[in-house]
Amino acid sequence: MKIFNFFKKKYIQPLQKEIEKLIPKEKEKIHEFIERCQFLKEEMGIEVPLSVIETFKRYDLPKHNYFYSIFWNVDHDSFIIFYTEAFIELVVTRYKEIHGNDADLATLLQQLDDAVYEFRVKEDCFDRTNPSFDFVNNCYEEFKKSGEELIITMDLGNYDNLVLNKEEKGNVGYNLSSYKTTAGIKYKFLTQFRPLPEVIKETLDSQQNHY
Repeated sequence: MKIFNFFKKKYIQPLQKEIEKLIPKEKEKIHEFIERCQFLKEEMGIEVPLSVIETFKRYDLPKHNYFYSIFWNVDHDSFIIFYTEAFIELVVTRYKEIHGNDADLATLLQQLDDAVYEFRVKEDCFDRTNPSFDFVNNCYEEFKKSGEELIITMDLGNYDNLVLNKEEKGNVGYNLSSYKTTAGIKYKFLTQFRPLPEVIKETLDSQQNHY
């Protein structure tokens, strides 16, 4: 009997392993935020930086958490654009070509100030339903052809903006009172960049100490 059991184990065990190979293994569950990022990419054209995805996977925050909830309640008001010097120089050059070198830039400045809140990520333009942005959009089309980008951010509130593109993507910049002046146009820029995990940890620690 012992010999029989020996041969039984010898032949059945390999057979069991072969059968196990044929049985489809349950797929690893995809994290809900990865699925959400796929949806945002398909529906709104948003490229969520990998560092942001890894952050939310690691912290495993509930959906009602302020930082996490932002990605579950996305609309056009979620985004703020920050200009670059190269873009402002192009816009002012084209504006003066139309209105003359002595043109008053106040109207242009107002257009630019309004446009930062009216960027449509999926269409990659400022709101085309508003004719006030036609000139800015024309300049932006020319700007993109040179391979340049504006700075696309998500508004985190409290003067914080999460950068979604360019070198600082995945970092949070501060926008309270920092301005640049280029070619006669004064516009906001981001400062005090910090990684998103640092901002979240600081907030969670503050909440714990408060309670």
